Amino acid sequence: MVTPHTPRSQNSQILPPDTVPFTRHTSQADHRTGGLKLGRIAVLADLGRYLQVPFDCLVKYVGTMPSQQDLQRIRNNLTNTESKILTDDESGLRWTDFTPPAKSKGSEENVFKPLGRIISEILAEVPDRGVSFLANPNGTPLSRRNNTSRPDGYLVLSDKKTKSKMHWFDIPVPFEFKKEQDTESLRDDEQKIIWSLHSITREDPCRRLAFGITIENTQLRLWLSNRACLAVTEPINFFENIDDVISLFYALGSASASSTMNELGWDPTVERIRDGKEFQYKFTVGDEVFTTTRELATYGADSMVGRGTRVYEATDARGKKVAIKDSWREVGRQSEGEILENILASCAEKLQAEELADAKRHFVGVRLWKDVIIDNTPDVTLDPLVGEEHDRTWKWVSIDLQPILSARPHLPSAGDVPDSGRLSAFLPTQLGGIARNDTGISRRVHTRTVFHDVGVAVKDITSLADNLSCLSGGLKALYYMHKAGWVHRDFSVGNAIWVVDDNGGIGKLGDFEYAKKIDSKTSHDIRTGTMHFMAVEVERQTYIFRPPTSNIRPLGADTDLPPAPPFRMNFLHDIESVWWAFTWIFFYHTDTGTADANDSFDVHAQWKEFQLAFPGTVGHASREDFFLYNEALQRTCDKALSKACCRACECIPHFAGVLQDGYQKAEAEYPLLAFDDTLLKDIHSQAAGYLDHAQQRASGIELCPLPNLLRQKRPRPGDETSPPPKKNSRHS
Repeated sequence: MVTPHTPRSQNSQILPPDTVPFTRHTSQADHRTGGLKLGRIAVLADLGRYLQVPFDCLVKYVGTMPSQQDLQRIRNNLTNTESKILTDDESGLRWTDFTPPAKSKGSEENVFKPLGRIISEILAEVPDRGVSFLANPNGTPLSRRNNTSRPDGYLVLSDKKTKSKMHWFDIPVPFEFKKEQDTESLRDDEQKIIWSLHSITREDPCRRLAFGITIENTQLRLWLSNRACLAVTEPINFFENIDDVISLFYALGSASASSTMNELGWDPTVERIRDGKEFQYKFTVGDEVFTTTRELATYGADSMVGRGTRVYEATDARGKKVAIKDSWREVGRQSEGEILENILASCAEKLQAEELADAKRHFVGVRLWKDVIIDNTPDVTLDPLVGEEHDRTWKWVSIDLQPILSARPHLPSAGDVPDSGRLSAFLPTQLGGIARNDTGISRRVHTRTVFHDVGVAVKDITSLADNLSCLSGGLKALYYMHKAGWVHRDFSVGNAIWVVDDNGGIGKLGDFEYAKKIDSKTSHDIRTGTMHFMAVEVERQTYIFRPPTSNIRPLGADTDLPPAPPFRMNFLHDIESVWWAFTWIFFYHTDTGTADANDSFDVHAQWKEFQLAFPGTVGHASREDFFLYNEALQRTCDKALSKACCRACECIPHFAGVLQDGYQKAEAEYPLLAFDDTLLKDIHSQAAGYLDHAQQRASGIELCPLPNLLRQKRPRPGDETSPPPKKNSRHS
């Protein structure tokens, strides 16, 4: 077949390049297992920037704004009530007891106490309001993630305000205060309010967005966090813009008067319920309701901007077990259900009947997919740039990670771990390394997908034989996709699923959100995800196996070079991702026999090699070298891995060599690229053979993650993965 990567004639349309990979720092182990400082570093680094807009652009989304008549009435009430919040005399309208904090000598807590009365009296002007203000600088809200941060104050749900301990679930709007208005105070408030907003959207599946407020001396800023962007208003002067202050808190009170409070970010299509000591959720999808029974994967919600994916095991109204995924896709992208439907349609065209039936067995089954509807409207992220108020005065502001990075963050005890795998090592050089589209915001639509299949991801399987069998099933699914003209583009140990039923176990492939037809003409701004399983060419965004003299002008020639083909993913990149997953299994684990023996096995040496091979971020030469130099790779396996694991995975260098040969064949005539059916079948056949070779040597081997041996902090219950799976016997 003629590859779509081959440059075409001048009359042909050139396909756009693939999307650029972008590292998620919140996917790193440090974020999930380290302390508060490391968590903040990861969240801020992922954001990189926030959008600053005029005050009117954002406040209009909060709730119903008071009319001029209402404003006059509220001013009169605040002036005439016994509390006399406002004073109106010859010097003008002013707050009676609240003076610019920087001029006050008291503590920050005492200086801002009058602010609480101001907010409470404005909220009291809203009938049936559902929130109250609490200033509680010494109180830490309860958290399922052991979050130890505490806001300076917050609006709290009125029916929860008498609780001795607040939960992040109960906080609609967090606040941060500073007496001063200098650079350090601004930076500290920014970092803290961002972390509070992150805590709300990460903790609570019922929240679609969150507002926050910072006040530094006289200036007030309103913040908005949703899955498309983080936005903040230009500051208003709390003492000069009194009508704006009244309007803001009146709008917040109005939004809370709604039974659903969806304007404050709550999702009326999700209900939290108690199941003993645990929280579970009822998700509405179309006309059906599904009740969760446990988390499968919720780490996607750790990043503030992005898909925010959460996956749960759940049951329908009849008690049938399903998996449900809640996420935010970019407007303009197809839903995962639509993509899988199109893949199966292509398979029906290109595959034989037996192959089609087998393909359906190896793809996760989708039962239902729907976009979330709120008030008869699709739930789409707010865009502060819509409308004319901004008059193009908005701007992107880079987030300053100092002073967080000025001191080396505390790390959990992890032995001799090289810095290359740690947030503290790579963040300063990585920020700003990825170009982004600064002309607007990629809006996202809230969507849910329900799957028939509930299983255990490769990363959570403890039986090596089942692990490899699952990986083989994922590879087989890729083969059918590739043969039908598709690439998956995101294979990892999180989306190869081991599903066990009455007929035994089978490996299935999921997460088709990034899948594309090989000749697709669509391209998006940024693709995000873990770097661990990304092909080295995809990381580099260039073809690195082409002949050294390719595309060089002959000596003495005076001709133009042919145009270089745009970089696009192909089936070899997907298969290389399988190789990385295969290798990850052996370098991230050892066998329990070796772990229990506690003899000469050097766990620190293997962990160091793991960090070099899987640094988790763009641009580390150690990762590319690990894949390219087969002799060194063989020696690394022999030196670092246990004897049992090394025997099972002895084909790792051979597998890498076959992939390298495949790349060289495909790129031999660069800039012409040749990805034909013969090469596809040959590479897939050899890859499947290597996995089968390893599986035959894996019987009886149980896996132990290295971090367990290194006594690192483990993910907390309900943190980022499903509970440890039950051990399954090997299924043929």
